Amino acid sequence: MERKIKFNKTLPLKNIDTALYPADFILCKALDIGENILKCGGEPHRIEDTIERICTAYGAEHTDVFALPSLIIAGVRMADGKTFSQVRRVYKTANNMYRLELMNDISRKICEGKISLDDVDSEIKKAMGMKPFNRYLALLGGVLGAGGFAVFFGGTLYDALAAAIAGFVVSVFNLHKVKFGSQMFYTIAVSFIGALTGLILFRIGLGDNIDMIMIGTIMLVIPGLAFGNAVRDLLFGDTVSGIIQLVQAILVAVMVAFGFIAAIMIFGGVFK
Repeated sequence: MERKIKFNKTLPLKNIDTALYPADFILCKALDIGENILKCGGEPHRIEDTIERICTAYGAEHTDVFALPSLIIAGVRMADGKTFSQVRRVYKTANNMYRLELMNDISRKICEGKISLDDVDSEIKKAMGMKPFNRYLALLGGVLGAGGFAVFFGGTLYDALAAAIAGFVVSVFNLHKVKFGSQMFYTIAVSFIGALTGLILFRIGLGDNIDMIMIGTIMLVIPGLAFGNAVRDLLFGDTVSGIIQLVQAILVAVMVAFGFIAAIMIFGGVFK
């Protein structure tokens, strides 16, 4: 089902001579913004809207954009009738709301004429290099998240402590990512290590309910945000994008379950 993007068209900028920029250059810079939005976890409809706004602001009479979780195809038709199209293939994405907001801010400033297209590369490089917090806060978030979910689902304070330690191990593993053959194998490895840590802690006497410890740990690795994005895209009418993201989220969930099951089986076979 094709969805038509609806927004108030941005008029060509009055304070910039748009003729200074070739159409392929305009489209290239718009795609640079769209590509980095996708890499930061932005939704396909946000990417389509952003690219169309930038191209329209710089004189494009018609812009067509089709974005998927790993691909962007865009084409423009300028006032002189010339048409150009480009394709971007994105192999790796991650949810980074801080950088996503920076990319949105850059796109808005481009449409307002506050940032020249010549400065887009430097602005993107600066934004992609910025971090909202240091790694110690990320570790603290993993600890509090795992421990908090253990208590939320009915665990004791000892369960929360065990889940917090397991969450710390998972967070350390995420901060120092080891290269695997694919993201699926990496997900299995992280899930396996987190589950095995919780099982060992429970066996040595730290924690009262192993199920609460496991629940607290698994909440750090389940693809809840990806699943929510998939459902949202389906509701917006982005059927293809929504189905792709939904399948990806289900596959990640299966890999998480596989990692936890493997840890339980090995723990039972080795330490029973």
